[in-house]
Amino acid sequence: MLLKTLDYLDNFARFKNKESTEAVERLLSAVPGLENFEKSQLGNLCCELAEEAKTLIPSIADKISDEELQELLDAINKHRGYE
Repeated sequence: MLLKTLDYLDNFARFKNKESTEAVERLLSAVPGLENFEKSQLGNLCCELAEEAKTLIPSIADKISDEELQELLDAINKHRGYE
């Protein structure tokens, strides 16, 4: 059962290695004013567009501009594992 769980997690992990995960965490930590919940949602949902992120996480709408959010999302998506 443990091996099946590990296989499942490997298959569906957003970020495939520790370095990528840490880099995304640093990116999100550098954004002032966001709550931990908002940061975790941005990291987990991996939205492509700022509009999509603000629709799924309405509380960030007044905390970050569309341009800044799009830059953040682009940086996060560079670290995603597409293997």
